[in-house]
Amino acid sequence: LETAPQKPCLVDTGRGFSVSYNNKLLYSKYDPKKNIVNLVNSLNLLPGTLIIAASPLLWYGLEELVQKLPKDCYILGIEQDKNLFEIAESELNKIISQKPQFSDLVKLIPPQKTDYIVNIVSGINIEDEYRIPQTSNFRRAILIEFSGGTLLNKPIYQNAALMAQNTIGSFWKNRLTLTKLGRLYSRNIFKNFGEISQSINLKKLCGTIDKPVFVFGAGESTVETLKIVSKEMLKKCFTIAVDAAVPILSQFGIVSDAVVAVEGQLAIEKAYIGSNKIKSLVFADFTSRNSVLRHFSKKSFFISDFTQANFLERIKKEDFSPLSVPPLGSVGLTATYLALLLRKNTTVPVFLTGLDFSYSLGKTHGQNAPAHIARLTKSNRFNPIENYAASFKDGAIKTTELNGTTYFTDIALSNYAKSFADQFSKAQNLFNCTDFGLNIGLPFVNAAQLNEYLSNLNKVDRSEVSKLSYEDSENEQNQNLSSAKKFLEAEEKALNRIKELLMFGKDVEMCGVPLEQELNQLISQREYLFLHFPDGYRCNTADLSFLKRVRSEVDFFLKDIKGGISKL
Repeated sequence: LETAPQKPCLVDTGRGFSVSYNNKLLYSKYDPKKNIVNLVNSLNLLPGTLIIAASPLLWYGLEELVQKLPKDCYILGIEQDKNLFEIAESELNKIISQKPQFSDLVKLIPPQKTDYIVNIVSGINIEDEYRIPQTSNFRRAILIEFSGGTLLNKPIYQNAALMAQNTIGSFWKNRLTLTKLGRLYSRNIFKNFGEISQSINLKKLCGTIDKPVFVFGAGESTVETLKIVSKEMLKKCFTIAVDAAVPILSQFGIVSDAVVAVEGQLAIEKAYIGSNKIKSLVFADFTSRNSVLRHFSKKSFFISDFTQANFLERIKKEDFSPLSVPPLGSVGLTATYLALLLRKNTTVPVFLTGLDFSYSLGKTHGQNAPAHIARLTKSNRFNPIENYAASFKDGAIKTTELNGTTYFTDIALSNYAKSFADQFSKAQNLFNCTDFGLNIGLPFVNAAQLNEYLSNLNKVDRSEVSKLSYEDSENEQNQNLSSAKKFLEAEEKALNRIKELLMFGKDVEMCGVPLEQELNQLISQREYLFLHFPDGYRCNTADLSFLKRVRSEVDFFLKDIKGGISKL
């Protein structure tokens, strides 16, 4: 064994084969199968488990594992070493040739695909040959070390299992959100269709801003920044505010060039109390609250993939389709993403403030933000202005991350901060103008440096965004109007057909097309009818209960679609 070659080779132990690699045996030299078989037999597997089989090599224990798999389980083999992968692939092919049923339960991915574990588990942007059952089949992911080959790349296997578990967890968290808000998002989309004819194409605005861009969040640091950076200095920048920051800026007499609106619920209306035809251009998510748009004279849409759905993909293929933006979860992240798209090139700096993802004791937002105003209106001797409950609620986290001051945050906010760092920390010329709050992975520019930089700039003419008007692209607007109207009319026709089929059944079925097939074709392309159901992650037209619930939703969406058509 001391003279074993550097390439892996089989070694007969008398009780089965082991593998020698780099002068080390990857299975026991006494009984190669014993340890992994005992491990498999000791497992208490639950339904809906994705098993990450690390370095499966000779696949010892696979047969025992398959025999005890409960419902909705799957085995995903990962081998990071190229030499060991060749052995594992060859052995798995032999096993499947003898037991073809294993092909539906086991898949081995090559080393170059380990980094794409999220795509494989989620099923997004992955080749068919690496597809596994849908994420909705799984509730958890566990790691099983099948051989000593795991020790060669243990951190990689552990990270792969963690990413798989996080992907599954994120799916079910999103399902909870969709159950509560899915119908609202979808209805907002159809209501916003009526505004397309009076909107500016955001795709045309990308890469047009040639002066510094300043993004304002609704955190406490926005107020501190505005106390130092004057209104005159900000006129040299293109300013973008998240919706909740609009009243904060107004107390300093500032009207931002653009406002980003993504919230679909009634609560965001508080940010616009007292506002009437704000001069800012609003960048609104297609799922955002439609009534907010009445506060703006200029509007532009983008569409975020709040879920994987055929109807969203169909919208994105149309001529009128807004710019597609990834689902970033936070309005602050979305505003930053748009700011980077709008600047002319990477030499144009983007400055941020108010994206604190934390708060000080007794506060949650900057002064004059909607949350602060609401607190003022409700305050009395039993209910003080200071919101101490936010700092001591379940899940609140005490931290001193950037400047040594004590802050409070929570799991949701800290996750947003981590997402921000993951998404934007490598962006060029993107700066954080405050050292308040959580670390978001950006270089820090203090107020003195910022003022010096802005004071050396000449006043720049109004940006291209400000110059654009609806008449600039009248032909394009007419084309988009026609395309949007045709889309809504097609949806109205399809919903009426679904309604007809559900009411009269086989009496109205098409010649040559079974009722069940036509229903499935129509409903599966319109997830907005069911994505907010608890079981809305699949179109189960074979279930009578599912069809009854779909029937009740048709009238809601017919009303919104007809309203959109009338506006167009």
